[in-house]
Amino acid sequence: MGLVLILSLLVPSTAFESTIDRAFTLLRNNQWAGGASALDQAYIEDPGLFSANNFHYLRGRVAENQRDWQGALEEFKKIGPGNPLHTLAVWHAARASAQLHDDVAAEVFLSDLPRDFPGDLKLQIARESSEALALKIYQDVPTREARLARAKLLGDHDALWSLLRERKDDDVALECVRLVAASASAPQDQMAVGEVYATHRQFDDAIRVFQSAAESPSYAAAARYQIARAHFQRGNHKLALDVFQSIARDFPGTHWEKDSEYQIAACYWRLGEYRNSEKAYVSYIDKYASNDEDDAVRNLIDVYRVLDENQKALSSLDRTLAKRLSTTNRQVLLFTKAKILYTQKRYTAALRIFEYLGRIRLRPAPGGTTPEEVQYFQALCLSKSGNKPRAEPIWRRLARERFSYYGQRAAEKLGARVVRDQQRDCTALHDTTSQNIEAGLAKLRHAFRSQIDSKADALSELIFLGLWDEASLWVDRPGYRRDARLAAQISFLAGRYYRSVMYAQQLPKGESGTLALLYPVGFRQAVCEAAGMFKVDPLWLHAIIWQESKYNPNARSGASARGLMQLIPETAKAVASEIGMPELTLDRLYDPAVNLRTGAQYWSSLLEKLKSPEMALAAYNGGLDNVQRWKNKWPGAGDDTDLFVADIGFVETKAYVMAVFAAHAAYATLQ
Repeated sequence: MGLVLILSLLVPSTAFESTIDRAFTLLRNNQWAGGASALDQAYIEDPGLFSANNFHYLRGRVAENQRDWQGALEEFKKIGPGNPLHTLAVWHAARASAQLHDDVAAEVFLSDLPRDFPGDLKLQIARESSEALALKIYQDVPTREARLARAKLLGDHDALWSLLRERKDDDVALECVRLVAASASAPQDQMAVGEVYATHRQFDDAIRVFQSAAESPSYAAAARYQIARAHFQRGNHKLALDVFQSIARDFPGTHWEKDSEYQIAACYWRLGEYRNSEKAYVSYIDKYASNDEDDAVRNLIDVYRVLDENQKALSSLDRTLAKRLSTTNRQVLLFTKAKILYTQKRYTAALRIFEYLGRIRLRPAPGGTTPEEVQYFQALCLSKSGNKPRAEPIWRRLARERFSYYGQRAAEKLGARVVRDQQRDCTALHDTTSQNIEAGLAKLRHAFRSQIDSKADALSELIFLGLWDEASLWVDRPGYRRDARLAAQISFLAGRYYRSVMYAQQLPKGESGTLALLYPVGFRQAVCEAAGMFKVDPLWLHAIIWQESKYNPNARSGASARGLMQLIPETAKAVASEIGMPELTLDRLYDPAVNLRTGAQYWSSLLEKLKSPEMALAAYNGGLDNVQRWKNKWPGAGDDTDLFVADIGFVETKAYVMAVFAAHAAYATLQ
């Protein structure tokens, strides 16, 4: 736990207060020895005031920072049971005892902690203590991380397998696989191991294990299908096609045949063999009497669009729309039809559909739309058909939402200048938020007192001492009655920006100071350096980080993306190799400096290839091959941004592009 302090407390009026003020100034500048000496002098000047204002606690924190564990222990032991900081002092005393290899004392202190004391803090002691003490701590913490650590210490393979089978998409599962993979001889165990590897995009390892499992007749189909999926996910579509075709031949009449035939059509599409893809989709639809919920019909229509056979696409759409369809599927198909009519310059016909979609409740779906997008296209149809006066009121309504994607696009249509990308001077990106918050919180600090207030809250004591790191952890406790703005401000000062954002999202958007809490400029120097190194706008990096991780360097997604910019392993390794980091391990992606440097280079390369922030963002989230697929639906449209965004096929990716644009606009406003 790092030491995070305020610049000063109150205006000093006595020698004691002046010495305390000097201590804080020294500590804020990381002059630990000088700060410790000033605190010691303050104690000599007035021991009573020193104790009454909990400066023993602060002195203990400084001693920890200096790794003076005996000194820290003595200071924390002075925080008695009637003190609001007693519980935290007990934890610190337990940690100091563990560092001093006094397991007996550490256990005694740990036993004094309440049952609801944060498990993460207990685990911190376990990681720094002897094996015997660590085992006892792990036994009392029920998290997967604690169970993994205990299983590793005990060599308990049964526990590792249990953790692995419970969940496959976290780092605990990946670590379990590394430890048990060599002993996975039964095909069901090999399948479980392979699924974890595949989930973490460790495709070489996954394929190797699935190949072993495929030797068992009972698991052959499932294992081979997983091998094909691994080839597909890593972009080896020809290899994937070969495996899917062999599965369809070898397992006729099963769901493996059906699923593989669907994937065969998808492989042809990604290989650019559109006629073969058309035949495969038509065969699939005819063979399995695909109902309207299947993606096959929509995919077939999109293949016709890629082939620039819009009349075929419209005919298929009309035949399908004449059937009984789900509400969601009808909306998707109507939106597709309206876009085709728009590209054919049949603006009046397209407008009728867009107006209909604007009157109904739209549902999120792949290939679907949103009310804002529908309104934007209504205005486009009106403008292009010569009725710009009717278009402008729609654009003005959209432009009121100045951070929304279509608000920004509408503002551009109305003549506003929107700077989409530039190489900003990072030194000009000032952040006064911390100073403003500290000034506001100064009002919450109590005056120097002559005796301990046993009725005081631990949070008020931590605020008085300016220990934002612990104050932030304290407001996070389950069941703690907290003020969202105060919690956001404290988390901001502690550098836990992802918590600051979470709390700020609970606040009214228009309140003063909320925007800066919602969009913190975290890791400022590292972002600045990465942006300068790869010549990109630092605000795009901040916006991407905001959407990806909210500045949580330990963030991890179910798709195995890691760190601030949520890089997936194969992308990170490829980029790292280009910039001189050939030995990049997955764990290093949690290092902000490594993650930012790699992510900035990747973002720079996407912008260079695609020339458009919208397309680059879609590629960042959905992959380059999918961006190419979405672009290919409009052979004659070139790089039409409006059509591209409308045709982003993944709900998540479309929302991602718009969210990052909103964050970029917010950061530009703040700067």
